[in-house]
Amino acid sequence: MDLHERLLVQVSVRDVYDAATLAGHPGSGLVFTGQAGHDAVRMVRRAGYDGPLLADRRRYAGSARVRGTARLSADWIADQVEAGATVPLTDSGYVGRGDHEALHAILEQALQWDGAVAVLPVHARWVIEDRGTLLRTVTDYGSPVALVVEDGPPYRPVPLPLLSAGVAALGSLAYGARWAAIGVREVLRHLYPEPHEVRGGWRRGGARSAFVAERLEFVPVERLGEGTCGCSTCHGRPLRHLAEAEELHVNTHNAKALHGLHNRLMRATHRERWWHTLTQAAAAGGGTPRTTAPGTP
Repeated sequence: MDLHERLLVQVSVRDVYDAATLAGHPGSGLVFTGQAGHDAVRMVRRAGYDGPLLADRRRYAGSARVRGTARLSADWIADQVEAGATVPLTDSGYVGRGDHEALHAILEQALQWDGAVAVLPVHARWVIEDRGTLLRTVTDYGSPVALVVEDGPPYRPVPLPLLSAGVAALGSLAYGARWAAIGVREVLRHLYPEPHEVRGGWRRGGARSAFVAERLEFVPVERLGEGTCGCSTCHGRPLRHLAEAEELHVNTHNAKALHGLHNRLMRATHRERWWHTLTQAAAAGGGTPRTTAPGTP
């Protein structure tokens, strides 16, 4: 159950019965989100799923989120281990802009559990202006980590695992992250700023969005254009058919389309260059980058 170069699917505990459908392909795995995440891990493990399984308690999100200085729970770590999680994730609080105390508190506490992954939910400034400090601090402590980056300006990929991410998860893998997780629905692809901060035009909640590979983005199903999709869920049909589909069907398309890109990334000889070419093509209007041979960047 190695996490190496895995692109995981992050789901909520209510997705427990559909989880194997969403992450049944090679190179995948699951992250269950919420206070009962370890229970979902146990259920899926007992049902025979043998891929990587993680549980993200997500105390760092929402109006009642806690600060990163909060005490980490030994019981939460023990529950994940007992349930059969691949590695336990800490139940970290939020690390705000310039909050060095919270960053150090999480990393220091995580060291007490051998192999535990220190979850670092950070303000966007940490991966833009304070990137060097963040990377040096993580290296100094030596604990495995997983970032959750709060919504903000675009940033250069960070070579660290990501949780609750969108397509940035693929970028982190291209730049050397050990693994990364993409949320199955909008709310699990974002860490929204606190209510008093400017939020922009995000679509909250369970609205269905379909991944469009040529654009490298999730598009609300009612806004899908003329393109077609060759994934094993869509079978070459126009993407617009997803507007009438159930959420599971849309999410299965998303998982399959992302799996296809993940496969291409793993075959690329120069992954950072491959990612740059892909993102440039998407920014230029959704064109397809040169693919003269499998994995050619």
